[in-house]
Amino acid sequence: MKKLNTKQKVVFSLGVLGVLVGIYGRFNAWEYMEYFPFFYSGSTMMWIAFLPQKKSCCNPFKRKVAQKS
Repeated sequence: MKKLNTKQKVVFSLGVLGVLVGIYGRFNAWEYMEYFPFFYSGSTMMWIAFLPQKKSCCNPFKRKVAQKS
């Protein structure tokens, strides 16, 4: 697991909190549309925290500049 910066840690912790609220709602007989948005958005936030930084992103479809000689 790579080292996360502060922003990624905050997003990850909010994701964990959302998943926990979703699980809590699931087992306390909340309606489906009351607990599922918390669970879904929390799991998405946990996944987003591990995406690469924008500055290290590479675009495989970007045209390469031809070298002039």
